[in-house]
Amino acid sequence: MTATPVRTRRDARAATRGFRPDIQALRALAVMSVMLYHLWPNRLTGGFVGVDVFFVISGYLITSHLIRERAKTGRIALGRFWARRAARLLPASLLVLVLVGLATLAFVPNALWPQFFGDVTASALYVQNWHLLFDSVDYLAADNLASPVQHFWTLSAEEQFYVLLPLLMVLSMWLFRKLPWRMVMLIAIAAATVASFVFSIVQVELAPSAAYFSTFTRAWEFGAGALLAFVPAVTRARPGTVIAGLGVGMILLAVVLYTGQTPFPGVAALLPVMGTVLAIWGGMPSLLAPFGRLTPISMLGRVSYAVYLWHWPFIVIVPFATGVPLTTVHKLLIAAGSIALAWLSTRYVEDRVRTSPKLLAGRRPRTVAIWSAAGMACVLAVSLASTTALRASEQGTLEAQEQLVEEQPDCFGAQGIDPDLAPCDNPELDAAPLVPALSEIEKDDANIPKCWAGPEVADLNMCTFGPEDADTRIVAIGDSHNNAMLTAYEAAADELGWRIDVAGHAGCYWTDEDLDLATDEQTEACAAWRGAVDEFVQSADDVDAYVVASRGGETDADDAQVAGMVSAWASRPDTTIPVLALFDNPFFGESPVTCVSEDPPTAAERCAKPQSEVLLDDGKQRAVEQDPNAALLDLTPYYCADGTCPAVIGGVAVYRDAHHVTATYASTLGPYLAAELRGALGR
Repeated sequence: MTATPVRTRRDARAATRGFRPDIQALRALAVMSVMLYHLWPNRLTGGFVGVDVFFVISGYLITSHLIRERAKTGRIALGRFWARRAARLLPASLLVLVLVGLATLAFVPNALWPQFFGDVTASALYVQNWHLLFDSVDYLAADNLASPVQHFWTLSAEEQFYVLLPLLMVLSMWLFRKLPWRMVMLIAIAAATVASFVFSIVQVELAPSAAYFSTFTRAWEFGAGALLAFVPAVTRARPGTVIAGLGVGMILLAVVLYTGQTPFPGVAALLPVMGTVLAIWGGMPSLLAPFGRLTPISMLGRVSYAVYLWHWPFIVIVPFATGVPLTTVHKLLIAAGSIALAWLSTRYVEDRVRTSPKLLAGRRPRTVAIWSAAGMACVLAVSLASTTALRASEQGTLEAQEQLVEEQPDCFGAQGIDPDLAPCDNPELDAAPLVPALSEIEKDDANIPKCWAGPEVADLNMCTFGPEDADTRIVAIGDSHNNAMLTAYEAAADELGWRIDVAGHAGCYWTDEDLDLATDEQTEACAAWRGAVDEFVQSADDVDAYVVASRGGETDADDAQVAGMVSAWASRPDTTIPVLALFDNPFFGESPVTCVSEDPPTAAERCAKPQSEVLLDDGKQRAVEQDPNAALLDLTPYYCADGTCPAVIGGVAVYRDAHHVTATYASTLGPYLAAELRGALGR
């Protein structure tokens, strides 16, 4: 009977001093959800919502602080506020970035250095969320391997909030200075929160990948916490327990029920966001606060920021260091090690820098800014020096590789697996460097804008290879797999003296099947592009054959895919004009570039995959059988031999990611594509 008011008074005093054991418990829950999700994504499928819990907590605490400052001093000192945030967050984050950079140099194949250090740079500048956003809408960058600092996107979004929120508060108070400042702040934050929420809902429908990382689709989550700062706290234990319990239950429900397929953030984010709002609102007099005082939970909550920083780099780097995928033992060690390092870095780096008068404690904002800039410059220097050194070390190799590509020696590229030349052996080629250079493999893309339509583009963009007035005109239509073959089309056109026009679209090809792409906007653009293809086919009167090329996949094509192709081809006005279906290249599932980079001389055999696993039925053979004037172009003998599909053939890396061939290898396929075309047309 008497315990409740005593605890309530004690909690009230704790809240006044700024310590909230209930919030520490929420932080512990959030960081464990995220870490366990990253370690076991198939078991804790919704653990990613821990990030949303952090966003709400940050919005609440920062806004509460700024309101108190305004009430106490009559102003908000932006410089001091940003200096405190920098002193609190930068020491640990910059330490992790530097160590990740060094670990990348030590363990990660240098083919991945440009991507990884690009992410390190974006993270140091706190724009990683926008860096990932632009990659997510770049069709040709979507298969990039996760980098060890990819999780910095949340910190970037948070830092951007720390910049924008106080500016919004100060600006609104200045514009409406004759009105009560609390009311002005509340209305401004509420308006921004509602606008962000609506924008989030719209973007999740239009561009879900981009919506996930955008500052503007996430701002409402911070805003929800910020608005809570204006609401009187619950002071009674019983209703507080009910409210906080409901809130925690909502968070746990999202953690358990949500998956990577849940449209997010949008409406779905309301469950963890509002759950966190309720948990904070009812937290101090509720049973949540005593949990937050338990030593393990209190400690985990206090170091949650550092745990978040440390755990993900281990998940990415350890497989490179050990050479094997993560095991259960690895994962348990990563979890324990991350917590231990978090405690050490919090105590000896973060707290030391923040509280020591000899370091940043009490320093002027200008001094903090200078030291922060210096720390960020150190990270950027490591990143820049590493990529510059890589380019310098490869300069001689690049020149040798350019000569190989120009001269095309015996057994180079597809010749190395040509069944008519087997066994093809060139000792000089065996001693030559891998082509393309390790740092260039992922960028060795044949595609060019002139004949490409991005995911949300409906225009039929077409480029031409060979003489425009040639007697024979071929039109190649398809998705990114079609345009990955541009150098092959170019080489074939040169050899045959034919004109080959090429038109491609991201994730879209010539079919009557309704294709459901990542967003409604992309789906509509694809439909419009296919309509443009149909119009072209109906009006073109000088085409001798159509080549159709598109991505197969990790599973066999179904009957609907086959029927869609057959129906589209049948729409050509003159059905005697041949349709030549290019059988798709192997689909590796995961990029072989990392494997190749580990030891290029042994990559041909070491990184090969069984043909039965990577070369499945793409439906084109079945479609061809249903059209009397269709034929199959099959380059499989130049990708696979004896039931095996190598990742390196004739000294050339075949793939730049999981399923797109490199421009260099495609160019060596040119003569074989020319032979297939000549045979199919009988010319």
